[in-house]
Amino acid sequence: MERASYVIIGGGLAATAAADAIRRRDKSGRLLLISAEPHQPYDRVPLSKDYLLGNMEREQVFLRQPRFYERNKVELMLHQAATALDLHTRQVTLANGTQIAFDKLLLATGGRPRHLPIPGDDLQGIYYLRNLEDTEAIQQAMQQSQRAVVIGGGFIGCELATAFAKLGLSTTVVELTPAVLSLVIDAETSEFVQSYLQQQGVRVLTNTRAARFIGEQGQVQAVVTDKEEELAADFVAVGVGIVPNTELAAQAGLAVDNGVVVNEYLEAADGVYVAGDIARYYSPILDRHLRVEHYDVALQHGRIAGINMSGGRQAYTELPYFFSFMGELHLNVIGDMSRRTQCVRRGALSLDPGFVQFYFADGLLQAVLSVNRNGALLQAAKERIAQRRPVADPTAFAEEDRDIVSL
Repeated sequence: MERASYVIIGGGLAATAAADAIRRRDKSGRLLLISAEPHQPYDRVPLSKDYLLGNMEREQVFLRQPRFYERNKVELMLHQAATALDLHTRQVTLANGTQIAFDKLLLATGGRPRHLPIPGDDLQGIYYLRNLEDTEAIQQAMQQSQRAVVIGGGFIGCELATAFAKLGLSTTVVELTPAVLSLVIDAETSEFVQSYLQQQGVRVLTNTRAARFIGEQGQVQAVVTDKEEELAADFVAVGVGIVPNTELAAQAGLAVDNGVVVNEYLEAADGVYVAGDIARYYSPILDRHLRVEHYDVALQHGRIAGINMSGGRQAYTELPYFFSFMGELHLNVIGDMSRRTQCVRRGALSLDPGFVQFYFADGLLQAVLSVNRNGALLQAAKERIAQRRPVADPTAFAEEDRDIVSL
């Protein structure tokens, strides 16, 4: 049986960051990175933006050059799914039957696209964007298409719609809720983003559900809505969220509740750590458990997990942060967006010079959303949220000349 000091299951950002952090502290312990994908770890963020639009070369998507893994003695076991985990014997079993014993383990298995179980979902030309092959398949479809339908008005859906419209495709977004991004951000900003999409030539249908796909000779030709409107489509992109890959953790007996439950050190059990999209982690600053599916959290999770796997004892104390770029529209969010009862805006609703939304609940500043504003303001907002200091007058945050930290 093979044995390793460190086993990382997952081939994304958190896994790579963990491997890097481990090697900075332990130069010699055997380190295996196991991924079900055939590629070395890559960045998923450009898949719906620059790489899709052809603004990046394929090799630029990968997080590290091959020499990084060679130089740091990170053994890549690619195209290998982990199928079983035994915490009692501290062994991982792979799909090919290989068993690997470990001292420390990181689960960074990410998620998979949530599928639409509606009639016609087996037709060709329906794409779910998650991996490199998905993006390249959509690129091929775009080259011979004029009409696209995007199902889902979340961040991925809006980014895809912006990209399709920029390339000259007639694009329609079908969104179940009253506005795009309405499950994540405030109504005012949702309407602003929706207006921006429409200005780019995107048709947006809200309060609308995709009821079925129809096609001919196995190829999708249209999406039929619950209002019986038939939307012609040369291809369809679906972005309705992900399902965390928690099955391996659950089978091993780890606590799973909308993600794998971990403490502030990202520990799920003795010597077993969890990072990225599947981690439901405890935030000491916010005093609650969160699960966040974004780049920065995965990166910082991986770094902290790697430090702790290699003998450190560092808590993850970062505030949640995420970003989304849709052409000229840049959104940055810091804090806990799920806790908001009052919203105060600084600046006019515009792309230039942009604006900021402050979210309050329980007498505290909980989160800040910046649209096309500079990084210094976001950093100040981060400091103010982390203070957890009561806010006497939320409306004062609307004043441009007021320093955020002192308010």
